[in-house]
Amino acid sequence: MENRLAYLLIVEINDYIILVKKNISRISSFINSLTSIPTDTLAGVLVDDDTVFQQMKLSNMNMNENAMRNKSYEANSLENTMPMFGSNHTVVNTARFANTNGLCTVNINTSRLTKFGTKKNLIELLEWMNVLITKIDSYIPQESFFSRFAKPQSWKKQQDKLEPVSLLIDIFKLNSYIQELHCTDVFLKKEGEEEYFAKTNIFAKYIISGMKCLTLDEKEKDIYRKKGKRNIGVKKMKSGLKIVACGNLFDSLYFCEDDGTYVKIIDLMNNLGCFSVGFSNYSYIYMGKRLYMNVGIQKDFESILSILYPMNEIAAVTSEKGDGYDATSTDFKIGSMFNVVEKKIFNDADFLLCDDLGNEWADHIAIRENSMSYIHSKCNDGSATLSASKFQEVIGQAIKNIGNMNPDDNTIQEKMKGMNGKWNGTNINKCRIGMPADYERLYKKLRYNPNKVQEICLAVNYLSKSALAEAFDKIKNNQPLKQKNNVVQLVWLLSGFISTCKEADLNCRIFCKD
Repeated sequence: MENRLAYLLIVEINDYIILVKKNISRISSFINSLTSIPTDTLAGVLVDDDTVFQQMKLSNMNMNENAMRNKSYEANSLENTMPMFGSNHTVVNTARFANTNGLCTVNINTSRLTKFGTKKNLIELLEWMNVLITKIDSYIPQESFFSRFAKPQSWKKQQDKLEPVSLLIDIFKLNSYIQELHCTDVFLKKEGEEEYFAKTNIFAKYIISGMKCLTLDEKEKDIYRKKGKRNIGVKKMKSGLKIVACGNLFDSLYFCEDDGTYVKIIDLMNNLGCFSVGFSNYSYIYMGKRLYMNVGIQKDFESILSILYPMNEIAAVTSEKGDGYDATSTDFKIGSMFNVVEKKIFNDADFLLCDDLGNEWADHIAIRENSMSYIHSKCNDGSATLSASKFQEVIGQAIKNIGNMNPDDNTIQEKMKGMNGKWNGTNINKCRIGMPADYERLYKKLRYNPNKVQEICLAVNYLSKSALAEAFDKIKNNQPLKQKNNVVQLVWLLSGFISTCKEADLNCRIFCKD
């Protein structure tokens, strides 16, 4: 039998409780009954002008289901080397930093501190605690490296002002917890009886489908949910937000803890905090059981407008590809987005491939001088809208294909095999400009060009730049806007798209209506 050292020290100083523990469990209910010290205060008293940040673990506030969720950076001096675009909608989970007081790691979510260095005796430890409490009581907020990131907020102070409008479930975090247990099966409980049947295949379908972002468009008392039967929802409580099943299958699914206890999957979701909630007030998001504020989201308005490129020709576009083609067709129809892409936007490309249908990387791939563009087109009947749902599919498609933007030689050879053909039974060449050999030659030349530019382009006919700019102005000036909730979700979606592209060292453009 293994002998393990365990200890628990609880210290009360004025209105503060400090816990020092090792190998202690089953005190989460006690810890949860305490009010955490505000993150900016805790970080502020530990950080000074000489602080050097060495490691940071971050989570993305992006509600896009295809976005990168977590990332980690490590360097001698992150404040000088870390990419900061989109930091205002990034949450700091943990940070390790060094200054004159030594090396310290702080867990922002739990207010947990770990200091590295010489061990202290009990008296020295208590003296250090007292000094820390004094600093907290006298702390005056000031700008620091932490100020660039999303700021934790008090749920109790803000809850009455916030209306949930979207829900994103982190199904991967949920699955990771279950996979670390002795029993990794998921069970279905027989209604009214204590009988459990393994139904891991049902849960596996959720894992395979990945994260889903749901629009919460129905309210019943304090529960916000997606319209329809058996839908999952969110309940507002004094202590925070809680997921409720509303008749959903999750209400009947269980997992088995190592002690043999069966626990509802829905309860595990709430305990782990593996969900995010967006609000009608675009500045806030609830994730990891805490409320955060994006203090710089109005700067996102300008970022979004800067990537929108209105084209007069798009005003006449009513479909993505057009129709009525036969074996004699040699060009895409006027009035289709494919025609605008080929005849207007990339008509001066050195190489242009229509990669639509089959194992496509994009609808079009263009090479022009030292830049390579992957163009994804999506259209409706031509009516402009501010709905975020219209962008979900095309952005998801673009993000999923980022991995195809740096193919190896074998992949290039496989891709070239289908480039000589015609598009969908017509006489439209897949290579719209150039030949397959041009792609291989130009791409390999660009591969080692230090000034190479790669970009993702979206071409849509359902967004008007002027209409979106007008909506942004109304939000900035607190003027009435009927579609405010839709615009809020669109801001999160597009700013997340920009951040994802920048993380992958890609430029991005969206071609749209004026």
